[in-house]
Amino acid sequence: MPPEGWLVTVRPDGWCTSDGVATDSTLPAHRHRALLLRREAIGDFEDPGPRPLPDPDPLMRWGRPALLPLSSVMRVQTDEPVLSLTYDDGPHPEQTPELLDVLAEFGARATFFVLTDAVEAHPEIVHRTLAEGHEIALHGIDHARLTAVPGREALRRIRTGKRRLEAVTGRPTRFYRPTYGALGLTVAGGSRALGLDVVIWSAWARDWADGPVQEIADRAIGALHPGAIVLLHDRTDDAEAEAAGALPTFSRAEVTRRILTAMRAGGYTSVPVGELVDRHRVVRSVTVQRPRVLRR
Repeated sequence: MPPEGWLVTVRPDGWCTSDGVATDSTLPAHRHRALLLRREAIGDFEDPGPRPLPDPDPLMRWGRPALLPLSSVMRVQTDEPVLSLTYDDGPHPEQTPELLDVLAEFGARATFFVLTDAVEAHPEIVHRTLAEGHEIALHGIDHARLTAVPGREALRRIRTGKRRLEAVTGRPTRFYRPTYGALGLTVAGGSRALGLDVVIWSAWARDWADGPVQEIADRAIGALHPGAIVLLHDRTDDAEAEAAGALPTFSRAEVTRRILTAMRAGGYTSVPVGELVDRHRVVRSVTVQRPRVLRR
């Protein structure tokens, strides 16, 4: 259910209204054929693969017209050993180039959900990322938690971040991942009006806290499944983690190297999110409440 105080209605003209913000519910073809599931049906982020997907329950089918425009991409439905590695919080002047070196070594391509402040500080890294076949998507202006501000202010920040990011990349921004995975209902609906599709994840390494490289890599390796969207980081720009004194010191490039080594042994390849969702049926979930992510 939506958080208390939010109102969602579907108007006769096909528009969805959330907290007073009207958003076009007309979605690209790949969203209309999407599989819409409850969040818990997709599995815990550390559940082992291959994670077969259940059929949608009756409530999801009945509520599809209202829920689909508010849903987030979690993974895709496929039996092929293909997935998307995704990296949040960059670019970082040292760690991101090291990650790009490792990805190039393995011939893997990924999606980087970036912070606009960091993009403007290091535009050359963004240009290299794009030139090497990776995808750039929006994570925010900074790592502020947008569920802590009014919905309209959150949308204003997303709009500004998108505009500033596109000024550097020279390309339209297609995807948005909210910081902490925390998604208010106004943003869930309003991001569509900004031309953004919300992307969360279906596997992670929990790499926002420090730990041994192999232990961190093993969490992601164990959770790999066909069609996964894997959450990783090329830096930690998280005031909550910093306040707890838990900022990582391990090599993110080495974590990625070990994940890619295991992926190669299992026949997996990584492609950007845009390519993944264009090639396969998208699995979407309504995540307008905060997911179980306490520190991201």
